[in-house]
Amino acid sequence: MLPLLPKSLGRLSEVFASALASLSGEQNPLNLPKVKNACVVLVDGLGSANIRERAGHAPFLNSKLKMDGSINCGFPSTTVTSLSSFSTGVQSGQHGMVGYKIVDPRSNETMNLLTEIPSQSEAQYWQPLETIAERALGKGFSCIFIGPGEYDNSGFTMATMRGSTFMAARTIQERFDLAAKLLSEGNGKLIYLYVPELDQQAHAKGFLSAEWSAKLEDLESALRGLVSSSRKDSGILLTADHGIVDVPKEKHFYLDELEIDGLQSVGGDPRVLFLYFDSLPDQSTREKIQKFLGKSAYVATQAELIAAGWFGEVSDFSQERMPQLFVVGTSKAAFYHRSFAKKKSLEMIGQHGSVSPEELTVPLLRFAGYDTSN
Repeated sequence: MLPLLPKSLGRLSEVFASALASLSGEQNPLNLPKVKNACVVLVDGLGSANIRERAGHAPFLNSKLKMDGSINCGFPSTTVTSLSSFSTGVQSGQHGMVGYKIVDPRSNETMNLLTEIPSQSEAQYWQPLETIAERALGKGFSCIFIGPGEYDNSGFTMATMRGSTFMAARTIQERFDLAAKLLSEGNGKLIYLYVPELDQQAHAKGFLSAEWSAKLEDLESALRGLVSSSRKDSGILLTADHGIVDVPKEKHFYLDELEIDGLQSVGGDPRVLFLYFDSLPDQSTREKIQKFLGKSAYVATQAELIAAGWFGEVSDFSQERMPQLFVVGTSKAAFYHRSFAKKKSLEMIGQHGSVSPEELTVPLLRFAGYDTSN
């Protein structure tokens, strides 16, 4: 049986939309009060469990987490899907960015949606809905995306942050300094500040590593500075796109050790493999994979996950991008088919994509004008 997912699955989609609504004092799902400027800090790869486990490196974040609590990202718990939900206000079943690597239904070629969207027209194809940034412009507000320079004009940025003005800043501290300056000047700004460094270190070294902890300390310091310098009429939120689990190599499963009839391609993430077939696989194929993986994963059909609500409401174009079978990690294991996986992926320690609380549960912390506890 499929696991029961939290009723608040996908609430990350409410965060940026609520921040926009707070600029005009409109009602919003997070009940944010009216502010003159809003800044949402999104940290890639910072689950609530990660903060608690490394609390000694981030006492400010941990104490605030105890006060404010958490929300859940959507399924799969991966950057492509979560940031698309964050930036559109809907779940993946509607915006169509259903996974990290998927098969393009037009060409049957595997596509990395984070790095391989080649143009503005393709960005519009992959994510056709109005973005929160475009909505902000329509309401007379400006939306500013602060991130490392390499994200400027990327295909993924064009898909998710259409309508925003990109401002590059190299380090975590420089990004927070820029946000502080923008918040202090004028009104009507919706700011999105992106921090990818923790996710990068987690994949390479694991979230229990000294390298990851150092980046957490950098985030903690920069956030303290931003909060202390901000006006009370500016609101600041901190959230994340997913959490991280560390998976040792002895917990890797290799599906290429199994002969799978009709397998066309493999996408998704190592914690949630997408298995694409040249035709609908029969029950025996599913059972064969499940027996091989045992209790380390659920092997589920597209129809089962849609019926269970894992993607929210599902559009036709979103469904046609989904695989016929999903391998959804349960224990702290990772899954690969080495005919389709890149060598670098096989070396990853920190992982995400599945439905464990460690991966789904992310912080939602309120500061300055959004902190009503003071």
